Amino acid sequence: MRAEKPDLVLLSARFPYGEAVLRNELAVTAERFRRVFLVPSWTGPEAAEIPANASVVDLGWGAGWSRAEKIEALRSRQASRILRRTLRHRSNWHAYLGKARGYLDILAENLLKARDLERWIADSGLRDAIFYDFWFEDSTLALAALRDRGAIRCAVSRAHRFDVFDFMRDDVPRVPFREFKAESLDAIFAISEESASYIRERVGASAGKVRLARLGVPRPPAHPEGTAEPPLVVSCSTLIPRKRVQEVPAVLRACGRPLRWVHFGEGSRRAGVEAAAATLPDTVDWELRGWVDNAAIREFYATEPVSAFLSLSLSEGVPVSMMEAQSFGIPVVSLAVGAVPEVVTPGTGTLLPEEAGVPEVAAALSEALAPERFDRDAIRAAHASRYDATANYEEFAAALLELWSVVI
Repeated sequence: MRAEKPDLVLLSARFPYGEAVLRNELAVTAERFRRVFLVPSWTGPEAAEIPANASVVDLGWGAGWSRAEKIEALRSRQASRILRRTLRHRSNWHAYLGKARGYLDILAENLLKARDLERWIADSGLRDAIFYDFWFEDSTLALAALRDRGAIRCAVSRAHRFDVFDFMRDDVPRVPFREFKAESLDAIFAISEESASYIRERVGASAGKVRLARLGVPRPPAHPEGTAEPPLVVSCSTLIPRKRVQEVPAVLRACGRPLRWVHFGEGSRRAGVEAAAATLPDTVDWELRGWVDNAAIREFYATEPVSAFLSLSLSEGVPVSMMEAQSFGIPVVSLAVGAVPEVVTPGTGTLLPEEAGVPEVAAALSEALAPERFDRDAIRAAHASRYDATANYEEFAAALLELWSVVI
């Protein structure tokens, strides 16, 4: 007899040892399932708090596999079948033959993950669970392989950005085994319209499996009143080249007025950012807070009247950092890259062309800092209508349960 609620097996890169965005999702969705099994590819020393009905399953993938194990996996019938179904698409030939070693390594590792999963599934009696990979490129090929041969009966994936767009890869020229995964999974939940459209254009007859399922952040219970003097500008990202945080001081200097700048995030370019910030005039107070827990950032927004959120990033998916700022009524000034235009609209911030220089960004930021420029209540309402965690994740859980009821 089928359980009243299904079990959920959630695969991820690191959660609950990273990927904090999943905490918001599970806080809403976990209660819709009987049990939740978290299967990370890598574990760590400190785990986030998880729901009472959730448990972590460590299958030892962080240790990797031997060359002999990989070779044996590639000799299997399923390896041949996956390769045939991939290479029947002639457009894949150049990419896969040119980077054959990289693709074969990915295939071998996923087939070994599938082997480990199949054993654990059999021991745990979980064949009828919903299997869900948070990324379209982590253990998704393993799930697709299991679904293809009937070892599991319902498998889905989310799809974000690096796991969707070919140009985001630096190891292989195309997202690995995209067509086979789309053919074998029951659904692909893209987090943005941009990602959904990109996948649909590339998976042919499987395009109908691609759905839009937005991420979300909680609506805060309170927000600060009043305005900051001097105006308070916040940025939040890793300190890596494509985020261009090292350019922020030049923008602040060009504003030509007293300001306070706080940045949340850490990375390899910290020294460069510090050096640039050190050249700011005494009228600009600045602070690099490094990595802090997400709860600390939300507490900062709840107690400090932030004037604007600034991003100079050249590459973004659907930035959760901007969603969080908007949930507190903070306007965003950003380059119109990736899916940022799905988050930042004329009523919630200012979008600039990717080639915008320091003067253009400074002018947009100066305008956004005017207290009357944006309606804070309207920004909060816009967030609630599109990126509210409770609404979006309840809808996502309902979609999973509906799919499971049809498939199982």
